[in-house]
Amino acid sequence: MNAESTYVRPSRPRPTVVAPGGDGVHLAALVLALPMRVAATPLGRRALAAATIAVVLVSLVGVLYDSADRPGSAGALAGARPTASRQGTAARERRAPGSPAAARPTGDAGKAAAAWFADKQRVAPDRVRALQQRRVSATERRVLVVAEAGGSRVPSAYVTVRKGPDGWAAVS
Repeated sequence: MNAESTYVRPSRPRPTVVAPGGDGVHLAALVLALPMRVAATPLGRRALAAATIAVVLVSLVGVLYDSADRPGSAGALAGARPTASRQGTAARERRAPGSPAAARPTGDAGKAAAAWFADKQRVAPDRVRALQQRRVSATERRVLVVAEAGGSRVPSAYVTVRKGPDGWAAVS
C-alpha cells in the first residue's frame, strides 16, 4: 500500500508522518489529495465532471468570440479590386475630400453634415447617417453622424453646420 491510497480512501487510517517536516508537509499533502478524495464519492465525481464540462464550454465560446471578426481580415477585403460590374459605382463612390458635393448647401442640416462626413471618410453618401442634432444658435447646429466604413469600422463625429442664404452647409 502506498501513501496516496491512504489519503484517497478515508476509510483507511492515515499515516501519522507523511514525510519529515512536520505539520506543514502534512497539511500540504491533505490539500493536494483533496481532489482525489472528492472524486472518490459519487457526488464529487458528478461535480468534477460538471466543472470540467463548464470549463471546456467556456473556453470554446471564448475562442469562438475571439476569432469571429479579426481586424486584419477587413483590411484585406478593403484592398481588393472591384469587379467589372462594380467599377463604375466604385469610381463614383470615391471622391477627393473637399469636392463640390460636400460644400453644396442643402435644405436639411442632417443631409449637409452627412455629405461632408462621407467626403471626409471617403465612403458613399448613402453609408452615412445623421443620428441627432443639437441646436447651437438659430443658424448653427451640431449634428452627430455615423458612417459604415467597412468591416467593423464605424467612425462617428459631431459636424457643425451653418445656415446660409442657400441652405445648410457644413463648417467642420
